Amino acid sequence: MTGRGCGSAALFAVAAFLAWYSFGITVEMETFPGFRPNRTGFAIFFVLAAAGAASAALTLGGRRSRLALTATACVAAALVWRVHTIAPALHCWDHNTVGRNDDGSFNCYDL
Repeated sequence: MTGRGCGSAALFAVAAFLAWYSFGITVEMETFPGFRPNRTGFAIFFVLAAAGAASAALTLGGRRSRLALTATACVAAALVWRVHTIAPALHCWDHNTVGRNDDGSFNCYDL
């Protein structure tokens, strides 16, 4: 494996970790009803960082590499799912606390 291939693999690993971490920091907020700290801004930051890392990895690995294209598609699918799951709480962007209702919607609070 060349240096470019190793660098691309490392960037894909970073992108996957950032996507996973984006899910992890808000899992409690999305799972249980009640008041939780609002971490949607951090989640979106990690989504954007993961997208940038995956894009850099694809560029480094070469656009004709099937493995790089497949890895990019997998990271992109995870990021699309992440944005889909965090979207109901995005309207609370400028509040420090969110309250999850039983139906999955969120109310914004400043506690």
